[in-house]
Amino acid sequence: MTQNQTPHDELSAGILRYVVAHPRAKDTIDGIEKWWLPKSTSPEKKRRIEETLNWLAAKGWLIARSSPQSETIYSLNENSLEEIREFLGED
Repeated sequence: MTQNQTPHDELSAGILRYVVAHPRAKDTIDGIEKWWLPKSTSPEKKRRIEETLNWLAAKGWLIARSSPQSETIYSLNENSLEEIREFLGED
């Protein structure tokens, strides 16, 4: 694995491409699985999506907001857009 690869490189790229194309998008893990990514109902995939979202949030590329009343909502950190585009090879 190179320095720029993530544990779920394809999944990370899919999520990042979606938020770059839809910068105002905000959703929960279930919504991201349903609307942002190709169809899959595997429980394993949901766990991988959650791990990937947490990794992207830890890098500062996504913002994760949670409240006691709802699930965590993920969205683009627009301040990281240039770095994300570089990661995706879109520079």
